[in-house]
Amino acid sequence: MEASHVRGELDEILLTEEQIQTRVAELAAELGTVYAGRTPVLVGVLNGAATFTVDLARAYADQVELTWMAIRSYRTHNPASGSVRLLKDLDVDITGRDVVIVDGVVDTGLTMNWLIANLAQRSPASIAVCALLRKPETPRFEGTTTYFGFDVGPGNIVGYGLDHQGRYRNLRCAATLAPRTYAVK
Repeated sequence: MEASHVRGELDEILLTEEQIQTRVAELAAELGTVYAGRTPVLVGVLNGAATFTVDLARAYADQVELTWMAIRSYRTHNPASGSVRLLKDLDVDITGRDVVIVDGVVDTGLTMNWLIANLAQRSPASIAVCALLRKPETPRFEGTTTYFGFDVGPGNIVGYGLDHQGRYRNLRCAATLAPRTYAVK
């Protein structure tokens, strides 16, 4: 879907489709250098990272294995606290494997910290994080290599797999949703 189809619902286009695809190719090349001669396992975080994960895998110049996890975060008033519930677990054994957790956006770190801890218990050779977007409040993940596509500001970001109430995932760009779009329902 083009941004022009929902222009009145968007506040600002942050990244065009071309900017995203260029950066995805750069990230794939960087990962390809790091994992040369090995087959990393890309763990896509459903549903928001599906588009990014598939595009990253397609841009990767060598063999890569894809698998998926789905989780739901429940935050409290303190953004750094809350709980995470596993909805779908991995379909592959990652023991002794290089694992790259692929997510669309990392903000508070609650979900990512949970994923790193959960996957570390399965004895992988290594764990890295690759996210297309990083918000300003994103913490550092001690001992975990991170790859980020773009730093973005606050706001409800939609497009390129990211949604608001199940909508806008098929938007080709990344944009902030206009507050008036979600303020009144």
